[in-house]
Amino acid sequence: MAFFAIAPLLCALAQNEIQMTLYIHQVPSGPNINQAVVIDPSNGFGRTAVIDWTIRDGADPSSKVIGQAQGIHMRTSQNESIWHTSMNLVFSDARFGGSTLQVMGLIAEGPRDWSIVGGTGEFSMARGVAKYTVEPNSSRIYRVNVHAYYSSMDSRAVSGKSGCNSKISEPITVN
Repeated sequence: MAFFAIAPLLCALAQNEIQMTLYIHQVPSGPNINQAVVIDPSNGFGRTAVIDWTIRDGADPSSKVIGQAQGIHMRTSQNESIWHTSMNLVFSDARFGGSTLQVMGLIAEGPRDWSIVGGTGEFSMARGVAKYTVEPNSSRIYRVNVHAYYSSMDSRAVSGKSGCNSKISEPITVN
């Protein structure tokens, strides 16, 4: 039997908004490879790679590293080069170090977007969209415009009152 408790939330958590541009550098081959193909069917459909792509603050390969895009990348179309990706954007820079955004969606031709479906650290409870394009004269550098809302677990409530999210009664326990 499962047990859980429901505790009332006395006021809304503060919502923060972030808009930022970052560059994801995918290197599928060569000395600086940052992905590994783990399933490789003869027709390409179902090809799966584990990724550890570099996130930089610019398109130039010598730009500052601000994190890693870690996850899986799988070809999901039998007829076209369409890939599903599910990854964590793991930040290592001074501002967001240790925080993550969970991102998923398709990689295909043309401008696209990925769903931001969660986050940790500074980006707790994140949701939003990451619109991306492939940089001109590059086949594997993605310019990603992130627009997300999140509630930092350390933030004060909208009212600004300290203790606003404190319990006033015991949680309701359901058996």
